[in-house]
Amino acid sequence: MSKALATRYAKALLENLKEHKRDFERAYSELKKIAQALEANPLLFRYLSQPVVPRKDRLEMGKVLAEDLGLSTPLRNFILILIEKERIGFLKLIIEEFRRLADEALGQVRGKVRTARPLTSQDLSRLSRSFQELVGRKVVLEVEEDPSIIGGVVTLLGGVVFDGSIRGNLERIKEKLIEG
Repeated sequence: MSKALATRYAKALLENLKEHKRDFERAYSELKKIAQALEANPLLFRYLSQPVVPRKDRLEMGKVLAEDLGLSTPLRNFILILIEKERIGFLKLIIEEFRRLADEALGQVRGKVRTARPLTSQDLSRLSRSFQELVGRKVVLEVEEDPSIIGGVVTLLGGVVFDGSIRGNLERIKEKLIEG
């Protein structure tokens, strides 16, 4: 039920942003900023999510939070709706669904790349273009350093793992040698 609810709110936000020609990336950034603020202050989160706290007081605190974070009008209104409807507890799920729906609307897919060393922007662009040709959509990659892979890259894209690491190759060779 909670995922369906999160999807409904994420779709509503996305449609509102489309209608008013707003930037999805900025909205996503603001959503993350809200989540980080609430995570950093569990008492504030509890206050905003408790039905026993009068709605008017929760909304006033939500307005203060929105102002302190410098939220745009659409995100300010969105967070106040979540507080009013007692849905602020679904914020993390809503953010995940918003990211997925926004990527879909933009015709792109996200992936994670693990490398043993930092990638140059040129390397990242080349890797992104290669995967773009493979999947037929724009690919946005997030890079994570992991020295344990020794060299090469391991990419997770759309639930599929592409292991081009030295460690992965060594493990495949080991398996072949064991098999005979």
